[in-house]
Formats: sequence, C-alpha cells, structure tokens
Amino acid sequence: MPRRAPDWLRRCPIAHRGLHGAGRPENSLAAFAAACDAGYGIELDVHRTRTGELVVMHDDTATRTTTVAIRTTEIGARDLARLRLEGTDEPVPRLRDVLALVRGRVPLVIELKSSRDRGPLERGVLAAIERYGGPVALQSFDPFTLSLLRRLAPAQLLGLLASDFRDSDLPASERFVLRRLLLAPLSRPDYIGYALRGLPCWPTRATRRLGLPLLAWTVDSPAALQRARALADNVIFEHVRP
Repeated sequence: MPRRAPDWLRRCPIAHRGLHGAGRPENSLAAFAAACDAGYGIELDVHRTRTGELVVMHDDTATRTTTVAIRTTEIGARDLARLRLEGTDEPVPRLRDVLALVRGRVPLVIELKSSRDRGPLERGVLAAIERYGGPVALQSFDPFTLSLLRRLAPAQLLGLLASDFRDSDLPASERFVLRRLLLAPLSRPDYIGYALRGLPCWPTRATRRLGLPLLAWTVDSPAALQRARALADNVIFEHVRP
C-alpha cells in the first residue's frame, strides 16, 4: 500500500512557477513571494548549470524568459549574474535563494528537469533540501529520475508527472508507456501529476483507487478549475485564483 500523503498535497492549491503576472515573471523570487503572501503552494523547475549551480528555470534555454540565447545547462557564474527575467530587474533564482525566501511558509513542489546524465541534479537537489524545514515534494516526468531519488532518499515525497504526450517528439512506444504510468512501480510515487487535458483516464483512476492523490496541471481558467475540481484532488494553477 502507498504511504499516506500529507494533507497539504490535497488541500493547498499550488501556483505554477509561482504566482506570476503583473510584473512578476514566472519562476521569479517576486512570484514566489506573492504565492507565499497568498498562502498558495509553489511549483518550480530546477536545472543544474555547468558550474553545478541549481537554477530555477523551466526551459532548456534562457532565450524565452531572458532573451539571452544560452542553454540552461551551460550557464556560468557571470551569465547568472547578468541574466534578468522578462525585461524586469528580477534575476534567475538559485534553488537556495528560493529556500531562503520561503522558509517553510508554504509547500514547495520542485520539478527536476532531468537529462540522460542522471545523478548530479538529483543528488544536488536532495543535498539542498536536506536541512530545509518546510514541506517539499520532488517531481519529474522521468520515472528513472524518480527511481534514483527513491533509492537515495526513501522517505522523500515524490510525484510522477504525465500527460497524453500528444505534442511530444518522443517515440510512440515511450509515449504509450509514459501516459499509462506503466513505469510508476519503479519509483513508487506518492502522488500523480497529470495534464488536465488528458483527464479522465484509466491510469489515474487506478492510482487514485490505490490511494495516490491526483494533481491536475496546468489549470488556467475558471472553466478549467471547475473541471479539475471534479476530476482531481488538487490543482497546479496559473492565471486563475482557486
């Protein structure tokens, strides 16, 4: 039987990349501070740079959010010092900056943007949160990343992300396996995060019957929020207030 998930995982709506908008860029300290003030959980994305720094950024490159064409994994110390988000004065945060800002006030849901070189990112994130006192969940689309995390930190709260993968360039066989959660037993996740557009589906119905909470993402309108509340236990949201 799966472990009992903490109550916040079902009850506390989670702000996707922080509570961004109105001059607060996604995955910025301003967006995270706003989420804390509103009492929402925070979802954020973490990459490992070439210098081993854990930076909070969603994309594989910095182009979209900073206009600087550099791969996230190639960011160096000088790059990090000069990068600014969406034309504001907001820097690209490091994971340690976020931990220092939030200080356990609201739950953190950290998505690991994994690569084929598994190990350094996973170990780095676990080391960063080892002495953090607040509630934290780690999640990934990669079942093998979660499997490594489960081996390294058996008690850590873990979530497996999935969708219908209809826009993915993955091979059809991989999409088949991932959207049906067939590799979930590798990591024994504590919850499932599934794209709202792919719900309802039999894999999430099965995992909910086993007691795993279902988080719907990304909920971005009142209509989507209403639908998600009918189909899932909690929401990862943006552009709408639960």
